[in-house]
Amino acid sequence: EFQPAIVATTSVAFLVVGLLGITYSIFSTSWDEDREGSFFGIDEAKRNLDNVKQGLGRSRDNLVAREKMAALSDREIDTAIADLNRREAAQAKKEESE
Repeated sequence: EFQPAIVATTSVAFLVVGLLGITYSIFSTSWDEDREGSFFGIDEAKRNLDNVKQGLGRSRDNLVAREKMAALSDREIDTAIADLNRREAAQAKKEESE
């Protein structure tokens, strides 16, 4: 007869190993269709993990920007949009003249 604690610990260990394996298989897959991955996928896992970290960083930056925008009045937002449009037009004109 087996002790319940041993059965529970073994079950949890297999669950953790399975989850780690599935996670690694997702990260070690080449997400670029045109790029062939390596056998173990170590380079792909590093690249894909960096992509996820960058995406989380962009999400955090977007949250901060949305919170700042929520505190602005409609007039301030309209002024900022007009300023952005002027800068984009000036940049386009500069590129056009080059």
